[in-house]
Amino acid sequence: MKELTLEATLDNIPDVTAFVDGLLEEQDCPMKAQIQIDVAIDEIFSNIARYAYKGGKGNATVRVEMEKNPA
Repeated sequence: MKELTLEATLDNIPDVTAFVDGLLEEQDCPMKAQIQIDVAIDEIFSNIARYAYKGGKGNATVRVEMEKNPA
């Protein structure tokens, strides 16, 4: 498992996406799946940034765990 902790702001979405994409590329993830995951990252992280801290600031930890060729 790999993880990245950073401030939960909209400005950090590209950093989260780059982190996850790098891990996906290491595993030869198909581009279609990677794009779908990128959309999910944008939705999830933007919701955290907008709503998790009720106007305040806080951190978010992104954890990635993958299986090669899951059944």
